[in-house]
Amino acid sequence: MDRVAILKNMIAPYRIPIYRGIGRHFETKVFFSGHESNRTEWNEVERALQPEVAVKKSCGTTISYPDIQGGSVYQHRYLHLTPGYLSDLASFQPDAILTNEMGVRSLLALLYGRIAGAPVWVWWGGTLHTERDIGLPRKIIRGFFRRVAQHWISYGETSTEYLEDIGVDKKNIVQIQNCVDERRFQGDSSPTLSPSVRPALLFVGQLIDRKGVIPLLRSTAELQRQGHEFSLHLVGDGKERASFKSLKNRLDLQHVHFHGTFAPQEMPGIYSSMDALVFPTLEDVWGLVVNEAVWSGLPVLGSIYAGCSRELLPPENIVDPRDHGDLVKGLKRAVEGDLRPPDTDRLWTHEEVVDRLVEEIHSELARN
Repeated sequence: MDRVAILKNMIAPYRIPIYRGIGRHFETKVFFSGHESNRTEWNEVERALQPEVAVKKSCGTTISYPDIQGGSVYQHRYLHLTPGYLSDLASFQPDAILTNEMGVRSLLALLYGRIAGAPVWVWWGGTLHTERDIGLPRKIIRGFFRRVAQHWISYGETSTEYLEDIGVDKKNIVQIQNCVDERRFQGDSSPTLSPSVRPALLFVGQLIDRKGVIPLLRSTAELQRQGHEFSLHLVGDGKERASFKSLKNRLDLQHVHFHGTFAPQEMPGIYSSMDALVFPTLEDVWGLVVNEAVWSGLPVLGSIYAGCSRELLPPENIVDPRDHGDLVKGLKRAVEGDLRPPDTDRLWTHEEVVDRLVEEIHSELARN
């Protein structure tokens, strides 16, 4: 059986069914570099892959640093320095490699692939928006990857658009769709929460500036001043939680609740408790909570800055959260039940993603 190595910084829960699916067709081993403090719910996720897929933490370190914009912490970034990937690849001797992003990890994968004659796919999710301010050094690095990497996997339409913009030939791109395990969100789930005020709008995500919580709270205040009665429920945690709760108090918001983080297996019950999802992110390469909400039957008000919106949502359900008036109008539609209903036909199942990846790997190995 051919061997496939997967290189990741962290193993995300939503990737488990994909890796397991690949593991049904190849001897698969996932090498990861560590954990990040803002993703504590992802710790120990690697246990869920075993024994079907082998897992190993490669030798290296992770550095955290704040991304300051406008005088506040926009988000926390993490730099994974993991030289151990190279020795782990040499020990495993894979026939094919899947590696994420355009950084040191992928450079090591390409180096090994060149030496061992193994094809390497760079799995990429960035968009024209998320990569708009990367600076000259990163642009030079991206140009290098464009020249040396022969195989690419994109999250979806917006990621393919970015790769083509930097000069990657579309015929070298395998476009899939960033996905979740849809089986968890289909069927009836008992509601976890019992909102006392309806309609109940849901936000799911990290409590950091990048997720658009501040414009969401300000727009909520505007609608409440106009006399609209509804509740807003924020699920998630983050370093700005205290400041967001303080803003809620200063705006004198009513029926706005911070619920903290729930385990992944509890999220179907969260979605079934609500009437609509609001995803006002200022920057996201995708936004898997939109997938989850659509599979759960919730209408979604999405952001133009989310990589998934154009692919998964009708245009009238997409707003610019940096435009206060536009976000207020969108929230009003959500409160009044005027959002277009969810359309699962726009979504790929995890099995469709697995089949596309397996087909590509088999085809390339057969050519070799």
